[in-house]
Amino acid sequence: WDGLCDRLACRAYGYVGSGYCSAATHWAAMLDGGQAHPGDGCPPLGSFVFFDTGRIYGHVSVVVKSSPTCDWSQTFVTSNATYDHLTGYDGGVYLTTIEHLNAGYVRRASGYLGWAEPVCQGAWVAAGTQHPAASGW
Repeated sequence: WDGLCDRLACRAYGYVGSGYCSAATHWAAMLDGGQAHPGDGCPPLGSFVFFDTGRIYGHVSVVVKSSPTCDWSQTFVTSNATYDHLTGYDGGVYLTTIEHLNAGYVRRASGYLGWAEPVCQGAWVAAGTQHPAASGW
């Protein structure tokens, strides 16, 4: 999943991909469509959280545990490649926090942009499809 955060986020909702060319264009579309909550630091469970990484593509993660007090250290998200340097994997998927992403992963940029409804476009994953990496499990 290295470099495929936007695809990964929408895969969680059963889509082949997001229908956008990057997390940055996905965020822009959510802003244009009124489905984004820029600067809102309290994303709900299941929402997409977007980051400016200082690179053209940006980053998006899925909220898998929200904090009732909006504590970023207690708001958990899935994220691709974040801990690859520690695990030795290339494009692994990890559980981390918004606080961690904002402080480290996007350290050279403006960071957290806000959250958006989990809106994706495009085709659904075919029934019975299994990711190749999971075929040996």
